[in-house]
Amino acid sequence: MDPSEYSNTEIAPKRRLLNIYWLLMFFSLLLFGTFLTFIVWQNIRVAEDDFKQYGHQVHQSLVQSFTVNETILDGFAAFLADVGMQDPNRARFYTRTMIERYNHLYMFQAAQRVKGIDVPEFEKALEHTLSEPLNVRRFEFGSGLMPADIKSTRDYYPLVFVEPTFQDGLNILGLDISSIQFIKQAMDYALSSGLANLSQPIELSDGEEAFVMIKPSFLPGQEVADQYALLVVKTTALLTTLRPKDQGYTLRLEYPQHDPILNLTTTSVTPWQERLFPLLVQDAHIRVGAQDIQLTLTRQLSFEQVNLFLITILFLVTVIINVLLHLYMRIQFESDVLKQEANRKLYLQANYDHLTGLANRHFFEDHFKRAASRSKRLKKSMSLLYIDLNDFKIINDSLGHQMGDNILALASSIISDVIRADDVACRFGGDEFIVLLENIKAAENVNRVVKNLHETFAEVKTLDGHSVKLSASIGSSLYPDDGQDLAALMKNADRKMYEQKRLKKVVPLRSKQKTIE
Repeated sequence: MDPSEYSNTEIAPKRRLLNIYWLLMFFSLLLFGTFLTFIVWQNIRVAEDDFKQYGHQVHQSLVQSFTVNETILDGFAAFLADVGMQDPNRARFYTRTMIERYNHLYMFQAAQRVKGIDVPEFEKALEHTLSEPLNVRRFEFGSGLMPADIKSTRDYYPLVFVEPTFQDGLNILGLDISSIQFIKQAMDYALSSGLANLSQPIELSDGEEAFVMIKPSFLPGQEVADQYALLVVKTTALLTTLRPKDQGYTLRLEYPQHDPILNLTTTSVTPWQERLFPLLVQDAHIRVGAQDIQLTLTRQLSFEQVNLFLITILFLVTVIINVLLHLYMRIQFESDVLKQEANRKLYLQANYDHLTGLANRHFFEDHFKRAASRSKRLKKSMSLLYIDLNDFKIINDSLGHQMGDNILALASSIISDVIRADDVACRFGGDEFIVLLENIKAAENVNRVVKNLHETFAEVKTLDGHSVKLSASIGSSLYPDDGQDLAALMKNADRKMYEQKRLKKVVPLRSKQKTIE
């Protein structure tokens, strides 16, 4: 294994460590997302429970208000059936007491049935009872208030009682309520059921919204009521303490074929929050007389319901964990890098020559065993080259050890460049080198390598300012022909190398004169 292969083996642990780092980062983000989802889900659940509780409170409050209104109206209708307008002061005492007790009550009214031909006599009688003039008038769209037709036999229902009366308000005493279309419609429904009925919403003189509750006041045996009790209720006062204030609320109170009695909305939520958060809806019914009033309460949830403080804490904790994780993994990584670098140095010291960078004897012997097994299995040949630099001792003694080291480094570089990348060169000792050539097909291939080595050595003319001639004696042996173990191959290659050295000796040092300053 050369140093580059050893470096590749170091990449795998680093890659695993990096993969573990990213995996832990992913799990930390996944954990953050899970906790975030749980927090948001929990906040939404709490908001849903609060919404249900609020809706229940609103429903119960409205049921109680309408029950109170209906009870008060029933009492007023019973009073009219029993006493009528013979004693208006008793009626005012009752109505004023109720208005003072319930702030959502705006006005009590009473209407009495009279035929057109009986209007003059009716006006005189009431003027004496009420101590003020009363004129029966009907309302005509486009014309306003018009006197009653005293020649007609139709029934009029003029107001004979109004409490309270306002100094700057319109005097509605004597107004025929049956001439007002939506009041007439409520009167007919109330008459058919005998129970209280609600009119369309109306706008009061002060700009507030209200509605009218109407109930017929029957005398025993009557099929058509002579009197009607009316109660004007301010809608905005129905929910004085339970009006929605938070963002995204809508409260709607209505009954079939009528405009909404109550329609309250708060600040709307942005469109992107509407797509992100659910819309809560709650429906309920309120029974008033013969009618079912529909209560619809909705709330669009938004970031207002999310505990941003807790999410911020969770985010900061996640960031801190990731930072600590990053620091820990960085320390681990740097520790592993130092450890691997130390192991690499030990490996290089144990397997490679520090001067030439070539494999040492220990590595070469181990590599030969593996190469011999492969060659035997694949039935391939190998060649071992024994290289000895000629007259290296003369260079070392005359020019110094540093020059000798440079010659050895240059020779090892030439050997590495000439042989193939898969072949292994070894500094066997001193100025001796061994090369193992694998997958040799013929002896000519070995001779070509030897020839290239001689020619490349001969190209060296100068080194570090000295004129030199570099040469080497090279012997070779063939596996398995010349031996099947390293010792046999070395012996044959060494013998051939010394034969070559005796036949042709080359003195590498031409002169001691420096040619390059």
